[in-house]
Amino acid sequence: MAVRTFGWVQEAYKLDNLKNVVSVFVPGSPVNRRLIEDKLVRLISDEDGKAEFIEELEADPVIVPYAHLKGKGTPKGYTRSNAPCSGIIQAVLPGQRKEYQSDWPADSFLRWAVSIGFLNYDRNADTCSLSDLGRSYAEAEAGSKEEEEALTTAFLSYPPVCRVLSLLAAGDHLTKFEIGAKLGFIGEAGFTSIPQHMILQGLFETEEEDRAKLLQDTEGTSDKYVRTICSWLKQMGWVEQAAKTAAEDAGTRRYEGTIPQSYRLTLKGRTVFKHTTGVSKFARIPKRVMWDMLATKAADRDYLRNRRTRIIQYLLKDYRSPEQVKAYLETAGLEETVETIKDDIRGFENIGLNVKRTGKTYKIMDDIVGLEIPADDAGRISVKSDMAVVKDSVRERLAHVSHEYLLLIDLGFDGTSDRDYEIQTAELLTRELDFLGGRLGDTRKPDVCIYYGKDGMIMDNKAYGKGYSLPIKQADEMYRYLEENKERNEKINPNRWWKVFDEGVTDYRFAFVSGSFTGGFKDRLENIHMRSGLCGGAIDSVTLLLLAEELKAGRMEYSEFFRLFDCNDEVTFR
Repeated sequence: MAVRTFGWVQEAYKLDNLKNVVSVFVPGSPVNRRLIEDKLVRLISDEDGKAEFIEELEADPVIVPYAHLKGKGTPKGYTRSNAPCSGIIQAVLPGQRKEYQSDWPADSFLRWAVSIGFLNYDRNADTCSLSDLGRSYAEAEAGSKEEEEALTTAFLSYPPVCRVLSLLAAGDHLTKFEIGAKLGFIGEAGFTSIPQHMILQGLFETEEEDRAKLLQDTEGTSDKYVRTICSWLKQMGWVEQAAKTAAEDAGTRRYEGTIPQSYRLTLKGRTVFKHTTGVSKFARIPKRVMWDMLATKAADRDYLRNRRTRIIQYLLKDYRSPEQVKAYLETAGLEETVETIKDDIRGFENIGLNVKRTGKTYKIMDDIVGLEIPADDAGRISVKSDMAVVKDSVRERLAHVSHEYLLLIDLGFDGTSDRDYEIQTAELLTRELDFLGGRLGDTRKPDVCIYYGKDGMIMDNKAYGKGYSLPIKQADEMYRYLEENKERNEKINPNRWWKVFDEGVTDYRFAFVSGSFTGGFKDRLENIHMRSGLCGGAIDSVTLLLLAEELKAGRMEYSEFFRLFDCNDEVTFR
């Protein structure tokens, strides 16, 4: 079975291009014929399957392997900008400087078409074909009532669209960051959002000519989903984009700024939203929930998808308590905690399902189509990863700290998410707890600095899949930061990052934060201590979360937290 990722879409915007992609599958359509008679002939080489592609598009019905649609990617010796065209959908989508797109946009448009139900996907054969709704859309005249009806049905069957509409209906005028913070499953690395107060602080500290770039480059995964979805809804006339001036506290200051990527419902959008709740003369549209959308980046995403599929199917039947769900899962061989189940139910709401609560019981009120566990998983029990076991154990102990920070456990082992790891560490310490300071994370600056009273700490986040050994280069970098903080000489470092600390901070320590530690990290900690005269430690994500719970519950003093880092070793707490 091929590994595909459906259900969440980024970087696919234009409805015109979507229609061309869907029209590929209509035999004899202008798009289909142009591919066969012209574009594939010119753009696809014999080695990349030109003859086979043409034969597939001449068939009725058109059923095409996904790999033939998406293309082969970037061959050795090429870059994405000059890679040859090797897929049918690549040939359909126009590029900025060439006649075709790369495989990444082709894949995005395919996932879009499958996720909203215009294309059917056969998981076992790894092929795509046209759905009845897709045919209605492709054959409808541009701008016609029939086209709008097909798009309306497709979009309102897509849960994340419903989630965005519901947030806008409740919040009136929201930025992509405000929406992104409430979209997706709780505490998972696949659903990150940049805290809005960091954006506002960044806008304040950035020159005016660089602010547009900051807004464009700084966004989490969920923020990208929001931006993509809102681009669709703008074209439908359901949402309008209007800059919003927002103000939030960051540390001891209040920052204000204007965020252009902000949205609100139009009158038409408010009318359409009623379709999602059944508050109109129109019947509620069934929601298309794909197995793939129930987890994205987690290490054991297939296990999470299977568990969540079972919970959804169980909650469709009647009102159930988390304890009843737990007992039901046990019949399928899945041992889960009540807190894990509660987080999943909150996640269902966050992806756009209509979950109704009565007392201590829950029921999913939607009609759901398309959700099934793949055949190769249906007959066996998936096994949790060790990380998931640890994560669920920590979840049980977080009674005061928000479970959204469980994503630190994922991020600590994800070598591609350093920025998110720094941001979420700073958020845990400054927004969830009472530390002052925040993320600096820029050239010649530490990742995170925090303080409380007279105690300050300089922190370095390092995400590594197999543990962090603290190489001497990073140890030297930390030593430089400690020395710069002592000297506070802007000739040595003009950015004066140490200004993050209050004048009353006198006692400093250092810390390295990672998923786990390995190798000779302790020797490097001792080396920094001997050279700087300051103490520090290494702390993993799990320990940091447990300490955060102790602090927020009032069972630990902040001074005690700092003293734990006097060890020049790994900080332990269980």
